[in-house]
Amino acid sequence: MTNLLQATPFLHVPDLAQALDLFTRVLRFEIKYRAGNYAYLEREGAAMRLLEEPGRDLLLERKFRVTVYIDVADVDALYSELASELAKLPEGDVEPPADQPWNQREFQVRLPDGQWLTFGQPVRNRS
Repeated sequence: MTNLLQATPFLHVPDLAQALDLFTRVLRFEIKYRAGNYAYLEREGAAMRLLEEPGRDLLLERKFRVTVYIDVADVDALYSELASELAKLPEGDVEPPADQPWNQREFQVRLPDGQWLTFGQPVRNRS
């Protein structure tokens, strides 16, 4: 029997409204539940939990890193789908699709707390 269903990242954000705008308008997640300073979002089987924590220093050591990685079937198709809204984000907040040395093709979006969300897939037929 399979018991584990999915891993759902819990992101602590300084401004819930700003984070919801990024996830719903730009990345096209759907809000499934929202109450107070908490929201649960889904898109195609991927889910996020957002908790607003204004005033908390979310980057204690100022080390920016990937905090969420979503595996996708076609990273270029997803990037193309989202491109018009991604282009409206501040300069430097989006890294377009690129093949990485670890055999993944990825693109990244900076989250409201400064960390990164990465979408990726295995590199196909790398020679």
